[in-house]
Amino acid sequence: MDYRQGGENGKYEDTMSESVIIPPAWQHKYRDEVMDRMRYTCDPLADAVAERIERARPSQMLDEVYARAKSEGGPFADYVDQCHSTPSWVDWQKVEHAARVNLGFANVRAIALLVSSLVEGYSLSKATHVLIATGRLHQDVMRRVYETSQMTHNMNVPGGLRPGAEGHRTVMEVRLLHAMVRKYLRGRGWETDQYDEPINQEDMAFTIIEFDYLALRGMDRMGASLSDDDKVACHHMWRYMAHLNGVCDDMLTDSLDEEIYQYQRIRERQYNPNEEGRLLAQAVITALAGQPPFRLQESLLYELSRICLGDELADVYELPRSAFWLRAVLAYKAANKVATLAHYRVPGVDRISERLNVRMLRAALHKNLPEDPQKRAFRHIS
Repeated sequence: MDYRQGGENGKYEDTMSESVIIPPAWQHKYRDEVMDRMRYTCDPLADAVAERIERARPSQMLDEVYARAKSEGGPFADYVDQCHSTPSWVDWQKVEHAARVNLGFANVRAIALLVSSLVEGYSLSKATHVLIATGRLHQDVMRRVYETSQMTHNMNVPGGLRPGAEGHRTVMEVRLLHAMVRKYLRGRGWETDQYDEPINQEDMAFTIIEFDYLALRGMDRMGASLSDDDKVACHHMWRYMAHLNGVCDDMLTDSLDEEIYQYQRIRERQYNPNEEGRLLAQAVITALAGQPPFRLQESLLYELSRICLGDELADVYELPRSAFWLRAVLAYKAANKVATLAHYRVPGVDRISERLNVRMLRAALHKNLPEDPQKRAFRHIS
């Protein structure tokens, strides 16, 4: 990735896009003064709720929020009302379009998320320290991975993100979980001077980038290059997801190109891979080895991660190389190119992929999450 500015305008170059002129409005929007403020801004609506409830499973917390919104109003009603008020810019056709794309490319997208997006997030040392401080992803990697898959699965079923639907509810539960993590860390003496606020607006924006741009980039590097219309739809879905999950209007992006610029700005400000990030990256990849639904070899996962991340970060993470598995990755990339061509050129292939993938993921979730819905962090599996 190469980002540079010059004169009144700047431009960046990226594998996902042609050289793009950077509008002065973007430079102003993401100037350091604003971004510094975002690092001390969290999610006031969710945080106000978290201050008034006790920690429990996210689904139980949201049940309490709904009940107290009716009986008390106040911060509980404010939270529910904001989550159930759909912004005027939301285009439900684009949201449903993106959901079908996500399902049609579910396998390669999931791999990109796990070995690329998630792992690159560990290169931002301040954000990574939240995971270290809470033990998340370090103590029970696969449960956290399946819970994330549960959220995206619920989002991608037809109508899943409409207010009141299971995907919409799951995102509300995730947002409450983040607020409770902030409350927990502050109660344990979180070092704000050193790490800024935990799960702040800049960190939250980068999480959306992981699910949108970095996932698309990883797919592209593994041979699954989406059409421009599909990329636009995916960005629109994740913009709405960002709003629903508490990202403020100042950090919402209007296009994928703006999101890539936002990524570059956050990366140049926060990129600082350290020993904690290296340990987490290797722990996640090791834990994924042999796990359903893909059951991939650890060495293969390392090579997939390396091709998605690029050698610079992969070397920092000390991801091992394998000439044998590199050949396998190149063959996988070629197969993805053929499958992507079929997706766009052969009638009916896209719908078949969607149906097969949703069944596969639903089966994996039911097998690997607690059977009793009351024992799951997020109750519903669509």
